[in-house]
Amino acid sequence: MVTAPDRPRSTAAAAWRFVIVGGTNTLATTAILIALSYVMAGSLAYTIAFGLGLIYSTVFASRWIFTRGASWRATALYAVCYVVIYLIGLGCVAVIRSFQWPEFLNAISVFVTAPLGFVAGRIVFRERQREESISG
Repeated sequence: MVTAPDRPRSTAAAAWRFVIVGGTNTLATTAILIALSYVMAGSLAYTIAFGLGLIYSTVFASRWIFTRGASWRATALYAVCYVVIYLIGLGCVAVIRSFQWPEFLNAISVFVTAPLGFVAGRIVFRERQREESISG
C-alpha cells in the first residue's frame, strides 16, 4: 500500500511500525534501565534510559510510524506528551521501590508507558493532519 506524503498512515500500519520501532527502543532502554538500576538510584537510571528512548522514539515516530514530514510543532508536542509519560513511568519506579522489589522489576514501568506512547503519537500526528486539512 502506497501512502501519500504528509498523510497519516492507517492504524494497523502505524501499529506494526510502532511495534518494530517501539520494540527495539523498549529492548534497548529496558536493558539500559536494568543495568543502570544496579549502579545508581532507580529514578536516575529510569531518567537516563527514558531520555535516550525519547530521542529515538521522537525521531522515528514522526518520520516513519505515523506520518511523513511531520512539523516541528507536532514533533515538539509529541515530546511534551512523552514528558507526561515519563512522569507516569517515574511514578511506577517509585511504587516498585516502595515495595523494595528487586531492581530488575523497574522494567514493569515499560509495560505501563509503552502503550501510552503509541496513543500519544496517534493523537498528535492525526491532529496535525486535521489542522492542515482545515486551514488548507
